[in-house]
Amino acid sequence: MNQISRRQGWTCAKCLRRIQKRTNSTVAATPTTSSSSYEDAYLAGSRKLPNDNAVLRDVFNKQSVWKDFSTGAKTTAGLIGNSHLTEPRGFQRFAESSLRKCKELVQRVLAASTLEEYKNLPRDLDRLSDLLCRVIDLSDFVRTIHPNQGVAAAASAAYSLMFQYMNELNTTTGLNKQLKKAWAIPELQSQWTQEEKMVATILMKDFSKSGIDLPDSHREEFVSISNDIANIGTDFVNNMEYANGFVNTSRSQLAGIESRHLQSVGRWSKASIPVYSSIGKHILGNAHDSDIKRQLYTAERTASKSTIKRLEQLLLKRAKLAQLTGYGTYAHLTLTDKMSKTPEAVTKFLQSLNANNKGQVQAELDRLLQIKQQREPGATEVNAWEHNYLTNLLKQQTASQRAPKSRLLGTANNYFAVGHVIQGLSSLFESLYGVRLVPRETKIGEVWHPDVRRLDVYTEAQEHIATMYCDLFSRPGKLPNPAHFTLLCSREISAEEVEDSFNHNQPINLGMPVRTSIDRVTGQTKHYQTPIIALVCDFTDNSGASEPSTLSPLSVTTLFHEMGHAVHSILGQTSMQGISGTRCATDFAELPSVLMEYFATDPAVLKLFARHWQTDELIPDELIDAMRQDKEDRAAMTGGWDNQTQILMALLDQVYHADGPVRGLSNDNYDSTGAFHDVWNRYSTVREPAGTAWQGFFGHLYGYGATYYAYLFDRAIARQVWRAVFRDGENGGAVDREAGEKFKQEVLRWGGGKDPWLCLEALMGERKGVLAEGGADAMDLVGQWGVGAGSEGQM
Repeated sequence: MNQISRRQGWTCAKCLRRIQKRTNSTVAATPTTSSSSYEDAYLAGSRKLPNDNAVLRDVFNKQSVWKDFSTGAKTTAGLIGNSHLTEPRGFQRFAESSLRKCKELVQRVLAASTLEEYKNLPRDLDRLSDLLCRVIDLSDFVRTIHPNQGVAAAASAAYSLMFQYMNELNTTTGLNKQLKKAWAIPELQSQWTQEEKMVATILMKDFSKSGIDLPDSHREEFVSISNDIANIGTDFVNNMEYANGFVNTSRSQLAGIESRHLQSVGRWSKASIPVYSSIGKHILGNAHDSDIKRQLYTAERTASKSTIKRLEQLLLKRAKLAQLTGYGTYAHLTLTDKMSKTPEAVTKFLQSLNANNKGQVQAELDRLLQIKQQREPGATEVNAWEHNYLTNLLKQQTASQRAPKSRLLGTANNYFAVGHVIQGLSSLFESLYGVRLVPRETKIGEVWHPDVRRLDVYTEAQEHIATMYCDLFSRPGKLPNPAHFTLLCSREISAEEVEDSFNHNQPINLGMPVRTSIDRVTGQTKHYQTPIIALVCDFTDNSGASEPSTLSPLSVTTLFHEMGHAVHSILGQTSMQGISGTRCATDFAELPSVLMEYFATDPAVLKLFARHWQTDELIPDELIDAMRQDKEDRAAMTGGWDNQTQILMALLDQVYHADGPVRGLSNDNYDSTGAFHDVWNRYSTVREPAGTAWQGFFGHLYGYGATYYAYLFDRAIARQVWRAVFRDGENGGAVDREAGEKFKQEVLRWGGGKDPWLCLEALMGERKGVLAEGGADAMDLVGQWGVGAGSEGQM
């Protein structure tokens, strides 16, 4: 998951949308290299050190090697290299120094009057956005992950200070007026770079969506409604409840359930089953009686009236906000800066995708119906509440055929020690993009926990272009969800900033990491803000024991997914932070990460790194075949059904943010349950039983309002990119430099600085004009590409 903000404000589309959500491991014969000699050799200019891969593996696989590697540092540094953050009080200094610079920039923008001053507006406003984002994003990250409560509290205070100031900027109408005035000067349009035009366009849209153009009274109402949405949405997500928490039944209805599973529901003839519990799930998947399954299924998909009421209030408030800002619906408001542009285009995409998927769903249901008819000869359909049960029976029937493969799959983890996987990612990135991951020692105070490893990203020209902090192992109190965090974006630092720092005897870029390079064309020295990324996972740490931490094939795919976001941040190095890396359209941001899932299963990629941690044996072909076959088997069994569920949810999201709630404003009432059943019964191959109200558990409606389709959309694009650009991995396509370079040049390097439809057309080289124009026809074409039988990039 790409961790992005969901906050009200104008500064940038991504900063303002926080998804709520939050040994003996390598070859014994291979010598390890100490950090000092390794870095000395690297700095001496060796392009490819013989033991690069060994060191990279060892610092993740062997706790003793990492401790030895990281304790060589005797100097102190601030957190992530920020010179302010050597102690908790530093967060206050960091925020205050950034705030002073913010206010100087605001005054500068408001006072602009000459052509040259107006010409600088996009970069001045982008700099203002960067100053806010660097404090807010880093502080928000630190306050949720740092184990020291004092540091977390200091980070939280810095976050609040900057967030409050950002809210003040929402009422500063002069910024928007000045930018619009600059935009209207023809001479400037011809002088601005493509990046400057893109940033100016994004900022003006953000201003507009934040109600900055409204009269004072309406703007106050906008702020009030926005606050209501935040409060109701948080309440909705945090207080979901069932209409009925238990289903009462008799033991006679629990045939098929082993006695050991029934101990928790009582000893007598009557049983009380907790809804959405482990025993409830077991009964749904194993009880022979259809009625008890129907009761449990219905109870699990029926939210309480108070939960439904909160959701409907959220939808009505969003409809009111859209009307206030001049949009027909909330979906129209939200999608204006997305690839889809309109809700009509999203619906067309989802309908096309659903039609593409129906054949697979029907094939799966036909197999299940055959299973059902073995027990009920007259059966003509599969009911929704029987799906898990019949799927389990199908699995049991094929278990004997799968037994040898299952035993082989049980050995897979041995080939996926964490360090080996990280080394494999480095080798893959070097093959495709010409960049590699180099382990570096961390200075005292640089990381938030001793287990955090630092990797620097180097090009083939020996340029250090990014830093990534890997916090991969679980520990008490740490959030469990894997995520990628951008703590600092790429940005060119102007000569004026450098001179100003020199004149005031201050570090360049207010203490944040900087890299310097020589422009090959002009010969001038240029300074750039170094992107800093945090990669957070929750893998089990066994590296202190006699063996390394190993990953399941599914966890390998998870790590590849998050690294897809990371490589976007690494290679999307624009001169302006508002469009760097993953700061692109929400419905384009998942493309690099979903695409990486395909690489995680490709034989040529696996053979770059997948070696038995103990014997150094290369992963055998039969195990790779078994893993791929297992993925295909599972996709064939439930892939279409799973896809359909996601499509239905995305369609419901669109309906909930369409004109229904707008019409409901007249009497402050909206029937979300009726809309839910209408969507399910219109598009699903299996009818939803009457009486359910599952929408009350659709928590993503708050965080993803009107954009839940985005992941499916990027899955469809990634599937086609894998086929057309990387040739389905055939003939070495997954490690082909030409293919990687094409993806880098046409997609990754632009970040959000180019219309993603134009990126796609240049990448795909097909359907000239259709993709470039975007809109409903392009969305329909992507829908026709399909997403495959389940997530093809996952094992």
